[in-house]
Amino acid sequence: MTRVQIPAGSFKMAKFKGNIKNLIGKLEKENKNFGGKKYAVFMPHFCIDLLAKFKGNFSLLTSSTHFETKNTIKEGGKATNSAFALASLEISSAIIAKTNEAGFALLKNFKSKNKLKNLDISHIKTDGKLASTCAIEMPDKNIMLSDAGSLKNFGIALLSTDDFELLKHSEFVSISDWALNEKGTELAEKVFKFAKRNNVQTFFDPGDPTPKIKSDNAKNIKNTKNIAKEIKEILNQTDFLSVNEDEFKFYELGDFKGETKIIEHTANFSSIIKKGETIAKIPSFDVDVKQLTGAGDTFNSGFIFGDMGNFEEKEKLILGNAAAAYYISNPKARHANIKDIIKFLKTAKIKEI
Repeated sequence: MTRVQIPAGSFKMAKFKGNIKNLIGKLEKENKNFGGKKYAVFMPHFCIDLLAKFKGNFSLLTSSTHFETKNTIKEGGKATNSAFALASLEISSAIIAKTNEAGFALLKNFKSKNKLKNLDISHIKTDGKLASTCAIEMPDKNIMLSDAGSLKNFGIALLSTDDFELLKHSEFVSISDWALNEKGTELAEKVFKFAKRNNVQTFFDPGDPTPKIKSDNAKNIKNTKNIAKEIKEILNQTDFLSVNEDEFKFYELGDFKGETKIIEHTANFSSIIKKGETIAKIPSFDVDVKQLTGAGDTFNSGFIFGDMGNFEEKEKLILGNAAAAYYISNPKARHANIKDIIKFLKTAKIKEI
């Protein structure tokens, strides 16, 4: 009898497709309306995002000029992006942040436009400064121009008694944009300690470390070793840490052996690492990318949705990848609901890794 040898890659791909099929079955059968019983809180950033899609060549810029771009104005900030994405998946979500009256009026408009009745924005403080970001999206890279507004000094003192009550009765609390917040370490450590005392899971997305490195005042420049050390101190109270491949390297996580589950998400794959060992890894989906800003935040929400639904580790990654892939390929930058995720998974193309 002649044995047909199947390449290892083909076997793994077939197994992965089986994982997707099983996940679709669970989504269709087991998780209808479970979101209303769960609650997640995201903090501390809301901003206005201007997404400018530019197809020209910035390297040719030698003097003042005018470029034509295709612009989109939408809600932004890692916390806000994640809350919108999770609320779209029918998980009740809340945002704690600080802006001004104009910013809050825009946020209400964005919430209404997305028909997110389960998104709580009543914990937004309106006596601050509006934050804004211009993301110039080019074929080979992104350039982010950010005014952090009130995020820059968002510390624990800004949380009210009502905010702590909200945190106490939630299932997840997520802190992000640590690198843009000068009080980010204090906020993360104290909020996460409070959360752990109340059996609330903690999720940390520190973001691009660049703002921590590049300062106008040379005396405030921190070297990479100090920044990596600071992150690892926060991880003592962190259940999940979410980073991309550049952040993984910068924060020196390759030798981290703590209990925190590190979620690494890249353009080609996502993985979960615990105590230095990869416990789950899956390929990304192959889609026609319309925008990239907010992809990681949306991935986080898909993953949190999976954890709240008690899905298996690989299934959590699939949900994160699917939520992100749907969002970045949607012409209107719209977040997926559960039906969208199911439909997407049934026809999705998978990248080879």
